[in-house]
Amino acid sequence: MADPASAVTLDAVDEELIKLLIADGRAAYADLGASVDLSGDAVRERLKRLISDDVIKVVGSVSAPMLGLDSFALVGITVQGAAQPVARALAELRSADLVVQTAGMFDIIAELVGHDDQEILQILDDSVRSAPGVAQCMVMQYLSVEKYPEVGSRQALLGGAQQVSRPALRSKEELEDADRALIQVLQQDGRASYRQLAEQSGVPYASARRRVLRLLDSGVVRIVTVTNELVYRHRVQAGIGVRVQGPIPAVVEQLRGIAEVEVVAATTGPYDLVLEVSCASRADLYRLTGTTLRSVPGLVSTETFNYLNIHRLPYTWGAL
Repeated sequence: MADPASAVTLDAVDEELIKLLIADGRAAYADLGASVDLSGDAVRERLKRLISDDVIKVVGSVSAPMLGLDSFALVGITVQGAAQPVARALAELRSADLVVQTAGMFDIIAELVGHDDQEILQILDDSVRSAPGVAQCMVMQYLSVEKYPEVGSRQALLGGAQQVSRPALRSKEELEDADRALIQVLQQDGRASYRQLAEQSGVPYASARRRVLRLLDSGVVRIVTVTNELVYRHRVQAGIGVRVQGPIPAVVEQLRGIAEVEVVAATTGPYDLVLEVSCASRADLYRLTGTTLRSVPGLVSTETFNYLNIHRLPYTWGAL
């Protein structure tokens, strides 16, 4: 795990490479190098550093519907003792999608993904509540996701293959063992070469290449460059719990129009809605929470959990 975000410095070439990878996560090193006037080998070393510093992660993302994942929950966690070791341990869970140390009423927030509610309950009991250092958990199960970015990793999780008009594969049951083996490699490294894919999956090279191209072309797998916004673009990120008076859809409609609000989810638990926001500065976060949100009719109160350190970037789970 890299040092906290403030310890990582990006230069103009790093910034440009990240933009290029967001556009095409499997772009060849030589093509990336030609765009930034570096050799392919120099680009390879830069990308290794960006990945090891947790600035980016390039992954093969499979939509939740394709994997039969129907239950999502955000868990607010308070700890006894140091929070960082607990956050690091939770980030190793296959079912954990996002793990962040926060400032506010929670020490850590973690997003969990499961096939059904029973699986989420088991994950909570076996892997979260019983984890050393965990004192209390507040579970906020997602009822619906009302807003998320139209492009990027969140779309890959929540929409993904459903956005493709004619997918070659429509369900987890249609995936063959070779497809699953290749997807598992791509979920760890979306830039793995066809030779690496073949070696690590045990699928012959020609078949591996053909299958991966089919998975990508059909939209079953999307290569996504997930960025740590605390470092890349130096954004201030936070989760916000919202309580509403009156009909929730009217409040949601107002929140959809606020640029800094990237995610709006209706939840069970203490909040009617949970938001994820991204601001240019702490001053902008203050204006958002202190003025903009307070002016929304029907919005009664907010609770902010400022992101301090992201231990697991979103949508890098390997639930296949």
